[in-house]
Amino acid sequence: MADVVTIQSASGVVHTGSGQLVGLVVTASASAPLITIYDNTSASGTKIFEAYVSYLANLVIFFPDRFAPRFSTGLYVNLASGLTCVVWSRQL
Repeated sequence: MADVVTIQSASGVVHTGSGQLVGLVVTASASAPLITIYDNTSASGTKIFEAYVSYLANLVIFFPDRFAPRFSTGLYVNLASGLTCVVWSRQL
């Protein structure tokens, strides 16, 4: 099991294979752009997290192990323009 911290300024694959989304910090420079996280290696398939982010405050979420979203195919972060995201995840 390996813990990983990734900084995403564009959409992309964080992991391939199974794992767990541990936490994220999202900052926005526009009004309310959307972040969507998929259980996949592309921007399709099962959504495991989705939120609009205000430029007035960062979105900060850390999931307790028991409630952390799990993924089986991979972890893909889809960021709207103006978003930056730090992703904490764990490969299982």
